[in-house]
Amino acid sequence: MLKSIVFTVLFFVLLLSKPSFALGKLGHQIVCQLAFEHLALEKQNKITTLLNTIPQQHKTLINRYNHNKESKAITFANACTWADTIKRLPEFKRYSSWHYMNISRLHTKIDAQECDKNCLPQAIVEHQKILAHAKNAPTWQQTQALLFLSHWLGDIHQPLHISFKDDLGGNKVHFSNPETKCNNLHGYWDHCILNKGADNKLIWLNLLRQEWPKNTQPQWQTEQVWQWADESFQIATEPNFYYCHKEAQGGCRKYESNITLPPEYLSQYQPVIEQRLLQAAQRLTKILEVSL
Repeated sequence: MLKSIVFTVLFFVLLLSKPSFALGKLGHQIVCQLAFEHLALEKQNKITTLLNTIPQQHKTLINRYNHNKESKAITFANACTWADTIKRLPEFKRYSSWHYMNISRLHTKIDAQECDKNCLPQAIVEHQKILAHAKNAPTWQQTQALLFLSHWLGDIHQPLHISFKDDLGGNKVHFSNPETKCNNLHGYWDHCILNKGADNKLIWLNLLRQEWPKNTQPQWQTEQVWQWADESFQIATEPNFYYCHKEAQGGCRKYESNITLPPEYLSQYQPVIEQRLLQAAQRLTKILEVSL
């Protein structure tokens, strides 16, 4: 009973805590649902077997976070939000910084020398290795590697997860826009940019299913994580992104704490997040094909 109360309290602390450092739940659900659909049946069955090892207390956290009944069966799409539900649990606190990577404002490109531990690209490498090298019967530890890895693929494709520490990856860049409930740039890219009205999730899934055959990704190689990080960084530092004032000598000057997004911002960048979600899903598929 006590353990249940503790988990409930921690869940609501997470739900109400600011700022945000993770691609929104819808983004993660889309990425993992699409990846699951494009895996061979054998791989899908392995994922299902791993999901069955999730302890009940963590199933409860996942369902609450996704606004489902606590008894609802856990899908891979919803389970991919797990890494956000456990951020405030003491035993998982060390993974908090793995959702992103901070870089210097002098940087113009991301490469493999940026960090060697406790950052998003390295998190992908580490959990891919754990998942791929697990040879025993399915365990909760192996499932954790699967859920972390799948979550990291979504995070690294959100441009502001490769960003600057002094503004908390855009969380301190506030803006006014009467057409959105979001009030800072990071939150906008986590949540509000995905708004397509009613049946939001279904619209996104159908759109990206149609786009899937038009895009291809190479086979998984460890060094790709730095390419993915750099793709996000280059998007985030575009002048029209409203995050980076380009300096003449290179690098980015800090943006104002309050900005006004132009009316065309959504129409300009929604196709960008569409491409990033598609890339994340296809790249996750490639990783799981060789790791499961």
